[in-house]
Amino acid sequence: MSAQHPMIQYETDQYLKAGRAPASLLRIGLYLLVLILPLLVALATKSSTDHPLVQELAKNFAVVGYTILAMQFVLSARFAWIERSFGLDSVFQFHRYMGMYAAIILLAHPLLYASADKWELLWGFNHPWPISLGKVGLLALVVLVVSSMLRKTFSLEFETWRGIHNGLALSVLLLGFVHSLGAGGDFSGWPMRTLWAILLGVAVGSYLHHKLFRPQRLALRPYEVVRIAQETHNVWSLEMAPINGARGMQNLPGQFGFLTLYRAGRPIEEHPFTIASAPSDSGRVVITIKASGDYTATIGLTSVGDRASLSGPYGRFSYVLRPEEKDLVFIAAGVGITPMLSMLRHMRDTRTDISVVLLYGNKQERDIIAGPELKSIAEGSHPRLTIVHVLSDPGVEWKGVKGRIDGPLVQRHVSQLDNKVFYVCGPPLMTSGVIAGLRRMGVPKHRVHMEQFSL
Repeated sequence: MSAQHPMIQYETDQYLKAGRAPASLLRIGLYLLVLILPLLVALATKSSTDHPLVQELAKNFAVVGYTILAMQFVLSARFAWIERSFGLDSVFQFHRYMGMYAAIILLAHPLLYASADKWELLWGFNHPWPISLGKVGLLALVVLVVSSMLRKTFSLEFETWRGIHNGLALSVLLLGFVHSLGAGGDFSGWPMRTLWAILLGVAVGSYLHHKLFRPQRLALRPYEVVRIAQETHNVWSLEMAPINGARGMQNLPGQFGFLTLYRAGRPIEEHPFTIASAPSDSGRVVITIKASGDYTATIGLTSVGDRASLSGPYGRFSYVLRPEEKDLVFIAAGVGITPMLSMLRHMRDTRTDISVVLLYGNKQERDIIAGPELKSIAEGSHPRLTIVHVLSDPGVEWKGVKGRIDGPLVQRHVSQLDNKVFYVCGPPLMTSGVIAGLRRMGVPKHRVHMEQFSL
């Protein structure tokens, strides 16, 4: 690979260091230590008790469940020192699973406690205030879990759901804190009270960093939309440049960011989009967006001169993080081509000596994004690019490959699978089908890269 700009090379090195096993294991070990530390302190400082074993188990469940809940705010705050090791998609997936575990443990807490002949605690009203607060927190937790599981069933817009989710999570956190100090005998001593206050402070601090401090910092590095290009009938590219002398984002090819557009009469919302351009010294970025939802349907109404902010970059879906890979297969469908475009543009600009087969699926020929540019890259020598366009609903004049991208199609158009490394991006149905097909063909997991990113 040819030399990169020093700042981009620095960012690459930081991701490479963070992704190494010692660094990743250190972060995992630190997380596990935080989870068990309150329980260890509670057990070490607790005097003897005559409570039934099931009640002791119930209290321990509450300690562990609340600790997991507090750490959820850290996982969702997009801290670079966490994200760089695992990728934001993996962190968010882990956040989702741990949220379910925390809910199960916290819901088990009152059930176990009530099972020791105290069932009236669950439905009675004549209880001390800490118990009543705990029951309110329990109700908020149930609503939080149900709304998260059934968001798509209820057709909740993402911004509406996120507001509900954040409000309920904070409510459970604060109510659980007060309830535990008021009702938990294990919290009468200063060690647990201090540790509990620190845990609450870390959670609230992470939330404020994510919602307040980071946006204020991004406001000091604004972008301006300098060019708008309509790629297809329903896809637009926004080129944005940093203004006021701010240093632009130094992303790796294939990464994504969270974009906020400030447009007159339009909602101000933050959404994740892949950066389709190659990294540039100027800090300019191009984000290619398909009009497919309530928010993205307004992308075509964006004007040159509109202001924007961009948080990131995020993700490990980049070939530069795996310099040993020299024989690649890019599999994309629809707007899933954007990270592939970023990587191919970077390969072209840095004259990277690498071989790439691109399988690019669309419904019709008019849906192909950056078709002429892809052809131009394929006609060059860096990278050595072969393109296979696949259309699922072509017109009669189409002479190319017809159908959908799946395992058999990959096998027909890619030779010597044993030497190939696959990058897959597209709709979930296509992605899962292709990966399942690659597994059946014996392609090991470590040679298939994708981002399982879904909000």
